[in-house]
Amino acid sequence: MLYSAVKYTTAINVAIEQAGIPILIFLLNFILFRTAISFAQIAGFGLTLIGVALTAAHGNLATLLQLGLNRGDGLMLVAVAAYSIYTIFLRWKPPLDWRTLMAIPALGAMLTAIPLLLWESTQGAMQMPDQNGWLITIYTAIFASLLAQVLYIKGVESIGANRAGLFINLVPVFGTLLSVALLGESLQLFHVIALALALGGIAIAEKGRPKGTATAMPASAMD
Repeated sequence: MLYSAVKYTTAINVAIEQAGIPILIFLLNFILFRTAISFAQIAGFGLTLIGVALTAAHGNLATLLQLGLNRGDGLMLVAVAAYSIYTIFLRWKPPLDWRTLMAIPALGAMLTAIPLLLWESTQGAMQMPDQNGWLITIYTAIFASLLAQVLYIKGVESIGANRAGLFINLVPVFGTLLSVALLGESLQLFHVIALALALGGIAIAEKGRPKGTATAMPASAMD
């Protein structure tokens, strides 16, 4: 859904909509499990959201008023809902070794991708990657699809969905900083401000979180 969304909507829209994942996790946890939410967590989420918005708008928040919506935004909202539900349901993760845990969804992802690949081929839209494309594919497979997901699952397992979900709002900020470090883009003042807002928001949320809240996993699943 996310990959399809970026074909129709802007990167700004995608970044802003992805930032809705933490608040949706908060709401679902409260509705389904009555997980406590503190004012500090709400304030922290607000600061990280401003940081994401500042990054996406390249320092000019007025551009957000000019954004339009299309079917890509609808696809993105489905992706946001799916990832939020996945996060809170990690509390029922079976006590599997991380390699087994990742092998099962990886197999499922491969099998479900085959029909989509065939459909794309019949539409004449399939593109075979060049050398750079294969390098990007390998990076995505190892780091974004395997390592990051394993660490995310471990993070949710250790500190709970509400706290772990908030870190998602660092993705566009770190992505921008990496573009500065790796692609030679210019570091702007709004980059620094956005990073400070995102990290500050997480720090406030962590400092003021409800005390004594349970983590995402029951004790038996963490053995």
